[in-house]
Formats: sequence, structure tokens, C-alpha cells
Amino acid sequence: MCGGGGGAPDNSAQIRMQQEQMKLQREQMAMQQEQANAQKAQYQEQLAISKAPPPPAPNPVAQAAAAALENPMATSPQNIRAGVGRRKLRTDATSAGLSIPGVG
Repeated sequence: MCGGGGGAPDNSAQIRMQQEQMKLQREQMAMQQEQANAQKAQYQEQLAISKAPPPPAPNPVAQAAAAALENPMATSPQNIRAGVGRRKLRTDATSAGLSIPGVG
């Protein structure tokens, strides 16, 4: 009279939960492995860059500064002093004074 042979208890919910946890654990391990591979590849790339020979030296420095404008009038010494390179070539200055729109 102890409750007899009612059969094995139903463990299907526990088994299903265990299987889901194992599946999740396998996915996490796969993600960790991918991250480790990416990190190793990045390390190898950085190592190759650090061991690479230095780039070639730049070209020798110019002996004189080049003109900013190709206009020979703007680059002659007397016209540079007079400001020809800037004032004559401006496109926004149409008059000698201020031009305020709407004011007569």
C-alpha cells in the first residue's frame, strides 16, 4: 500500500529544457570560436604590418615655393604687393563699397 507501480515520472519537460540549454551552449561556443578566429586574423594582420619594411622616403623638398595661382599677373612681385592676385580675381565683389540687398 505504498502507492504501487504508477510508472516512471514524466521528465520530458526537463529533458526538453536540457536539450535547449545544450543547443544554446553549442551556439555560444561557436560564436566564441568565430570571435577567436577573427581576433587571431586581426593579430596576424597587425603583426605583418609591424614587421613590414618602412615606406620609401618622400621626394626631396622643392627648392622654391610654387605659385598658388597660374596667372602670371598675380605672381609678379609688384602685383603681389598690390593685391592683384586676390582683388582682381574675386567674383563676389562687384562694387567698391558695401552692397546690402534691399537698402537703397
